[in-house]
Amino acid sequence: MAREQRIMKIKFESPTSEFYAQVREKSSVRELMKIIKKVWGDEYMRLYHKSKEMKSDQVLSVYNIKDGSIVKVQVLAEPPDHHHQPLNDVCTNNFKFMENNKKLNRFSILGLIYCVS
Repeated sequence: MAREQRIMKIKFESPTSEFYAQVREKSSVRELMKIIKKVWGDEYMRLYHKSKEMKSDQVLSVYNIKDGSIVKVQVLAEPPDHHHQPLNDVCTNNFKFMENNKKLNRFSILGLIYCVS
């Protein structure tokens, strides 16, 4: 006799919104992403449970997701595989530009303060 899959209620939270959905116990993270896309329309995202990033090819049990669990959603403007220039490189380039320019205005100083802090 096949065991019936349990249905779990999960809360999805982003910084600006939240919703609940019912999912099967054996669901994959990819299936959660499809639900989020249907509800919010966002295509690019990262999901986290208890501060651990969830990989789309894993099942929920890998992350110990249970009935009542909260999944945090980070909505992205670009695909998550898109490589960004590291902040340190941006700061170094800004400093070199200011150094070569020899003329510091209040905006370049603010940029340097931001990079240092």
